[in-house]
Amino acid sequence: MKIRLLSFDLALLAMASCSKPTFNVKVELQNAEGKKIYLQKFLKNEKIVIDSAVMQDNMVNFIVENDDPSIHYYLIIKDLNPIRFFAENNDVKIVGDVKSRESFNIITDSHAQQLVNEYNAEYKKLNEQFNEVREKYYSSAQNNDEVAREKIGAAYEQMEKNLTNYRNLFLTKNKSSIVAPYILYNNRYNYELNELEDFVNSFELKEETVYTQLLNEYIAKLQRVDVGQPYLDFTQETPDGYLLSLSELVGKSKLLLVDFWASWCGPCRAENPNVVSVYKDYHEKGFDVLGVSLDMEKANWMRAINSDGLIWHNVSDLKYWNNAAAKDYAISSIPSNILLDENGIIIAKNLRGEDLRNKVEEILNK
Repeated sequence: MKIRLLSFDLALLAMASCSKPTFNVKVELQNAEGKKIYLQKFLKNEKIVIDSAVMQDNMVNFIVENDDPSIHYYLIIKDLNPIRFFAENNDVKIVGDVKSRESFNIITDSHAQQLVNEYNAEYKKLNEQFNEVREKYYSSAQNNDEVAREKIGAAYEQMEKNLTNYRNLFLTKNKSSIVAPYILYNNRYNYELNELEDFVNSFELKEETVYTQLLNEYIAKLQRVDVGQPYLDFTQETPDGYLLSLSELVGKSKLLLVDFWASWCGPCRAENPNVVSVYKDYHEKGFDVLGVSLDMEKANWMRAINSDGLIWHNVSDLKYWNNAAAKDYAISSIPSNILLDENGIIIAKNLRGEDLRNKVEEILNK
């Protein structure tokens, strides 16, 4: 009798495991016949494939087991940008035409995804207005029309503020939603460390999500290379093929500028003459530079060094944005730089134009 009861209990457990709650992800895409589509979930900073299928009659339906409501899902189709969505264990319907990414629509009862849809719609509208002004601004610059550039420049700055203000208002308004850390993380490069810290501290989430975890990790990385922190050492190759470490230069001058740039970066090349000028004026007084290039092609890198007269030490691993030193220092845009004192302590960051000259002059003329 006991054995039979145990067998019956096991059967009930097996039945229960088969009836785990699920939701549907229904995909209806025109011009997608025969295309393979993958469904992924974003977990612990990794995209994990949970199912795949081939589109038949331009349709496919995934049955997904209920999971953490904060999980973000991805649909992957060849030659298309990933389609990202929240489900919160609700059915999701995705419709559109693979020939027009703008036609995609995500329909669901997920409140998080509805908020994302709302955010994307308004942000898209503002961004289109911003792009129109930006094109006019660049056109006036290329035509050397200073009057038009000055006039359009004010509108350009205002549109940029409009985008930031809308995002900030959205984050503040939805600080208790899992969407807030998702939006902030995807725009983290637009914020300074203190701004990121303020937003994260203001969130009112019941549980930590993958995006709050990622934000906290990113913030910790920024804190490690903030002003007042000791430098992080790295080693990369010089144009001659020799290995050079940052630590070999620290302490050999009163000030050392670690300058992140690239030959393909227009703003970097425009800033180089200023760095060269400061170097020539203050090198004998204790100012030195280590250039770290985010180039991919050695020939282009060396050509730019010679063309711009970068007569200081230069290194690179030729890995573009995957440059190891740039990643260690959380570099998200170039030109960027850090200024080290003779003890290797970071005393300033991202000094450009007259700000660099004034800071160097202030310290070395004491």
